[in-house]
Amino acid sequence: MDLAKYIDLYLNDGREHVGALRAGLSAKHLTEDTVNELFRHAHSIKGMAASMGFERTAALAHAMEDLFSLWRQGAKAAEPAIAACSRALDLMDAHMDAVAATGSEAAEDQVARDCAAALKREAGASAQGQPGGRTASAPSPAPSSGRETGGRGAGEGAPSPPSTPLATIYVSIDPTSALPAARLLIVSQFLEKAFGACAMEPPLRDIQSRNLKRAKFLVPWRDGAKGKVRLLRDLPEVREVVLETKPAGASASASDNLAAHVRITAKELDAFLSNAAGLLHHLNFLEAGLSREERRRHRFWLERHRAMLGQLFGQVLTARLVPFSLVTERLARLVRDLSERTGKVLRFDVIGADEEVDRALLERLADPLSHLLRNAADHGIESASERVAAGKPEEGLLSLEIRRDGEALLISVSDDGRGLDAEAIGKAAVERGLISAAEAARLPRERMLELITLPAFSTRNSVSEISGRGVGMDVVRSAAEALGGGLEMDSSQGKGTRFTLVIPSAATLTQVLVFGWEGLPRFGIPTSQVRHIYPLSAYPLVWAGARRCLQDGETLIPVLGWRLGPVGKEGCGLAVAGPSGERVILASEVFESERVVIHPWGSPLGQIRHWVGGALLSNGEIAYVVDGRALCRDEEQHGGQEAGNVPDAG
Repeated sequence: MDLAKYIDLYLNDGREHVGALRAGLSAKHLTEDTVNELFRHAHSIKGMAASMGFERTAALAHAMEDLFSLWRQGAKAAEPAIAACSRALDLMDAHMDAVAATGSEAAEDQVARDCAAALKREAGASAQGQPGGRTASAPSPAPSSGRETGGRGAGEGAPSPPSTPLATIYVSIDPTSALPAARLLIVSQFLEKAFGACAMEPPLRDIQSRNLKRAKFLVPWRDGAKGKVRLLRDLPEVREVVLETKPAGASASASDNLAAHVRITAKELDAFLSNAAGLLHHLNFLEAGLSREERRRHRFWLERHRAMLGQLFGQVLTARLVPFSLVTERLARLVRDLSERTGKVLRFDVIGADEEVDRALLERLADPLSHLLRNAADHGIESASERVAAGKPEEGLLSLEIRRDGEALLISVSDDGRGLDAEAIGKAAVERGLISAAEAARLPRERMLELITLPAFSTRNSVSEISGRGVGMDVVRSAAEALGGGLEMDSSQGKGTRFTLVIPSAATLTQVLVFGWEGLPRFGIPTSQVRHIYPLSAYPLVWAGARRCLQDGETLIPVLGWRLGPVGKEGCGLAVAGPSGERVILASEVFESERVVIHPWGSPLGQIRHWVGGALLSNGEIAYVVDGRALCRDEEQHGGQEAGNVPDAG
């Protein structure tokens, strides 16, 4: 059987199990439930890898499973054993990366042999009951989840006392599945966790030998059982679920046919998203073409369909969302590797890993974040002796923070190292011919720091395996700008550096305020950024020194120099929130706000960092959506009003 077409499925599920194992092992206290979960995840990886012919991954998972089995029986979970498991998970990641790239596992080397030996050694130590480290809470032996060696297999024992009423569940697996036995085993494990006991018929060994794709499960009947069983449809490749219940006192059976779980590709979700956006646009276009009387008469119908389409659009967006933790686990492995290669003691802290983002966006962020961590470990964090001499702890801190600010996603990578030396950066830029000495002398410190994002820039005269090759920061900046965002940096010499990727909202339903200037295309700004709308007929524009401001009582709000057309007294001022306070955008026309889909621009418009993207309005026009926060920041950095703006009329 050709298993190549199942590699994506294997990698997706396998990486989820590896991530769950890593999260479980990092818990401060290994409870009985945690240990049972560890065992189940290791067992699932073993079965999946063995079915696909990936023997090295299967062997590692089997060794971990043996260790977890001892913990389930009350053996102590010592720190060396947990460390050995973490190294095994790193190897599994490496094997899966190799499978993704070549279709085969990575070649066995001394590191792999040492890891396997360490797992066996720790299993032996756990069997002998050696003390130390974190411990599981000495659980009683848990019901078997169907291991092939030793103990009662799935379906070979009664799930509960005979007096307990039973529920019978029939589960069918997708006929095209290459791993039906593994899928049914996952179902058994799920039911065992939900009901405390589960018997599977026929037994697992028969399912494996006969390649069966259907099994019957017996579980104790409890209140709420239907809801728990209904969750089976979310398990991989489950095609059909039928529940037959016989609670106490019931003479007839009742059946619930549960809908099948299906898998859908990101490409298909993109098509759904585009179609949903198109339907929203057509509805808005239809409404715009109706007379006022027709709009009033059909108001209920229009609002009902708009709500339904908005809900559909939101559901498609939600289906594309994945937690940021999918990439943070890979980055944690990178930091451990950097610690070994640099000889520096590094700690990696993550804040906001549960933040959900679009899967495609997450994939595009993995490489830039890796570059930032490599540079921080190699350039930013000092050696242990330097840190001690500077009054710092030997352990260097690398931090990743994910948070939202209005319509933007902010992803920060920071360290507590030596910070950026602006003078050294300027000198290196001059030596490499990137700027002249005269230009370097005129640059303020903030602009000097930005030189590290120029292509081929490096302060290193030698090349290391980690950084210093003249690539890295330009890649990070380009990646952020390609997403319509930008790169911000803040550094204090001797205290550390923070790099922040600012990624604006993209391909999502956003409420924007539409504005513009007479005779020009329309623009939009997220309504979450607009604090107030000032009619210029009631709020005068005055000069405060060299700065033009809008006067609101005793308050003077600086006016942004950015505008593309004349603004008379019939215009409006849009107060937007900037990094250091409110600023005002002057516009001659302000229209209604609309819920739109913002699509990132391609080249060359995508290079304008304060332009988020384009949106199709209900009247069929395209609006240029701007990031008010970026406009404020750009003008603050340049100081004062920008040149080239159209003078006001009137």
